[in-house]
Amino acid sequence: MGNQVLISGAAKAAPKFLDIGGVVGQAANKAAEFFIQQRAEEEAEIRRQKGKVETYLNQMPAGIELSKIPPAQQPGIEAWSKGMKMEYAEAAKGIAQFDVGSEEYIDAMGTMTRVKQAFVNLDNNLETFKANKTEYLKSSSEGALSSGNDTSEGGMLASVYTDEANMGFDGNGNLSFVGGDGTATGLNDIPDFFNKDFKSADALINMNSSIYNSGQKLDGPTSNMYRQKVLNMVKKGGRETLLSLATDDLIQQGGLGIVDQDLLYNPERHTELEAAVVENYMNILTNSATTGYNKKHAASVAAQKKTNGGSDNYKYGQATRDDLQIYSKPAKTTYDDLSAKLKDLDDKGYNDPIEAKMRIINDVLSNANGEFIPLVIDDGEILTRQGEYDVPLDISTDDKMIDFIVNNIGGSIGEDAKMVLKQQLKGSGGNTKTSTKTRGDASIL
Repeated sequence: MGNQVLISGAAKAAPKFLDIGGVVGQAANKAAEFFIQQRAEEEAEIRRQKGKVETYLNQMPAGIELSKIPPAQQPGIEAWSKGMKMEYAEAAKGIAQFDVGSEEYIDAMGTMTRVKQAFVNLDNNLETFKANKTEYLKSSSEGALSSGNDTSEGGMLASVYTDEANMGFDGNGNLSFVGGDGTATGLNDIPDFFNKDFKSADALINMNSSIYNSGQKLDGPTSNMYRQKVLNMVKKGGRETLLSLATDDLIQQGGLGIVDQDLLYNPERHTELEAAVVENYMNILTNSATTGYNKKHAASVAAQKKTNGGSDNYKYGQATRDDLQIYSKPAKTTYDDLSAKLKDLDDKGYNDPIEAKMRIINDVLSNANGEFIPLVIDDGEILTRQGEYDVPLDISTDDKMIDFIVNNIGGSIGEDAKMVLKQQLKGSGGNTKTSTKTRGDASIL
């Protein structure tokens, strides 16, 4: 994921790289231009393929069902049919001259059987071709074809299903299509195609709407829950759903803006693409949650101000109540869980088990806040992140432990809510001395 910015948004990312320095900026700019040009060429090819389908359909008389044998291919089929019938007739004429059971008799009977089966095979293949062609033309004309289909294969599909490619037939009734370069492709080797996954898109839209209307920011556990929902949706739908969600205009114009063709179409990078798609949709959901929260908060402030004759005394009241509603229970659960586990570790009498304590703290805080930055050990001392720096962790007293928990329970919690939470926890937990060293011999467990 280290190249995610470049992969999924080179056009937007280029200015950020340019700010870093001239050399890096030039490289990012060239990458952005390459991906943008590549995407423009793909979109032009898609328009060309769609235009070919529209022209083909416009030339058909209204109300006429697609024929199993396209008019352009009828001369070829008639020639094949005539040749096969002559082969059958020759075998039938000669069979009367051969003794039953002789090698000549068996060969003639085999020829007659093969010819009859060839007609059956060709008829079945033409039915399959007609069904595939009808579905393709319908999807294309309705704009339902997914942009996740490989553009390089789209040209063949458009050529085959608009009767541009010539049909070829072998002696067994197998159907093939001959392109402009003379290369023949069998019916079963024609690339598959798939439509936009409207069902998954509707599910995401409903999820997004529900999050927005709730007026609540996504805390760690809730964010993890929605992340798993999106991931489950992608895994259940498989490769086609993944490509559709990555490329189609289902939620926003232009899809997710992933222009790296190797990332999109290389099966070996499926997991990487899956992670990129989930991360992008989680960003959309998180932004919707924040927008919904801000709207709800602004409406609440306006209502409070109106109730109090235009006073701004309660400007921050609703925001604090919202934060407390989200974080009060997780903060209390985290405090109780961490206190109990550290006490249990101390009761076992280990000699300064600094690594074990760090793992306990990381596990408990990560469960409460999916964005918690894990603690680290440096020179025998546990360090915690404050702003841009790592500083020594001090939870040697109950009050200090509570301060640490509240400051790390959620990144979006307001200062007023933090103050109230600390008062609540200190009121419930007291000021008990906590025997929790954060410095010592990291190798002794």
